[in-house]
Amino acid sequence: MKTIFSIAGVTIKELLHERVFYILAGFASLALALSLLLGQLTYAEKSKITLDFFLAGIQLSNLLFSIFMGISLLHRELNLGWIAMVLSKPVSRLSFLVGKFLGQTTIQALVISLLGLLMFVLCKHNEIEIIPKAIFQTLLLFFLEGAVMTSVVYFFAVNLGALIAAAASLCMFGLGSFTEAAVKFNSDDSQQTFWKLLNSVVPNLRLFNMKALGSYGLFLEWNQVALVTLYASVCICVYFILASLCFARRDIYT
Repeated sequence: MKTIFSIAGVTIKELLHERVFYILAGFASLALALSLLLGQLTYAEKSKITLDFFLAGIQLSNLLFSIFMGISLLHRELNLGWIAMVLSKPVSRLSFLVGKFLGQTTIQALVISLLGLLMFVLCKHNEIEIIPKAIFQTLLLFFLEGAVMTSVVYFFAVNLGALIAAAASLCMFGLGSFTEAAVKFNSDDSQQTFWKLLNSVVPNLRLFNMKALGSYGLFLEWNQVALVTLYASVCICVYFILASLCFARRDIYT
């Protein structure tokens, strides 16, 4: 465990020197500009549109961070040969991946928290009423979605090149957001079978998307949140185990 936490600490330091805070600064500037424009609208419109914008921005930032930072972390280690030095010490490949994952998800939680704090400040400044419980649940599900996507990214990153891994991860996100609806609304038996099969191997990311509820101040029962958390944990374990098995067989060049 000490080794895992050491790798996680190094990963956090690496990510803090990445461009994540430029993303935060850009999002903050855009949010401020938009809040000024929305001030000309009626109260109801301003409240709904502003919250929709904030939540969509947080979700998008979290998704992009999960994909591109995850791929950057692993491929930089592999391409520059740094991982060979790490593995030359008493560090297993599984410990290396777990440490990277913990470090990245810690930064993702920090990013979501900072963006959520920014949203609260701007809403208070513009006198927009929000329901803290609804927003907290929305941000929590965004974090779980990001953690699931990070495990998916690690699976692709240890098997594919950087660009193909990024494209595959984005496709997985699209499929995860669409397959459940395709199963419900597709009446053709053969196509429905295909979508059901696809839905069984692709994470159902619609479960983590409660932007509409959050923007209207609605929230879930905590037992529902617990079930979604359990589902996210299972997805993370499955994809992380697959990533670990593939990584264990990969040749590491020095």
